[in-house]
Amino acid sequence: MENKTTNPLTDLVRSQEEEVEKYKWIESEKEGRDIGTDRAIREWLQRHFSAWKRFQWRKEVDQALKSDI
Repeated sequence: MENKTTNPLTDLVRSQEEEVEKYKWIESEKEGRDIGTDRAIREWLQRHFSAWKRFQWRKEVDQALKSDI
């Protein structure tokens, strides 16, 4: 049995890694070749990190507000 403790920081890092992997796959498909992890990370950070961060912040705030009710 796997121990699945919930750690908010771990969840955030995992979510970001998943988004970078999705980005890498999509962009690699567009180019017809693997764009590589380093390039995918750089481009995702430049193009999508700010919006992802806002989304994650809002999600956490909403969840915290709901748990206080």
